[in-house]
Amino acid sequence: MSSWNKTKGILKQTNPLIWLVAESVEQSSKAMQNASNKDLQALRLEAEKQKIQMQFARDQAKVEQELAIARRIDSALEVEIEEFYDNSLSGKAGLSADAKSETVSLGASGEGRKVTKRVYRFKSSVNEEVVTQEPV
Repeated sequence: MSSWNKTKGILKQTNPLIWLVAESVEQSSKAMQNASNKDLQALRLEAEKQKIQMQFARDQAKVEQELAIARRIDSALEVEIEEFYDNSLSGKAGLSADAKSETVSLGASGEGRKVTKRVYRFKSSVNEEVVTQEPV
């Protein structure tokens, strides 16, 4: 048994989520390599399929993260939560024409704003945990 397979076996028992990610990456790598030996259409189809699988895996990881936080909240003696989210975008586009001067103008503008602050503090008699997420 290779050291990678031993590591995956340990991960499967200790951290199933990381094992799932490692297994998915390994399988997608093999699938892409098999598709690359075929025509371009097969490669595009495999890439699209993997894109959908990765979106699904990302959504599953978010759910698992929220469940882990809920379990920590449930077992903690004291919990402090502070969350801020604001993902706002705006855009404008315009076209104007002046027949008299025979001119046409086109304009576009956009604005984006992202505010993220997520702070969790779990205090228990066994140990203390702090989870912090700041804007990147």
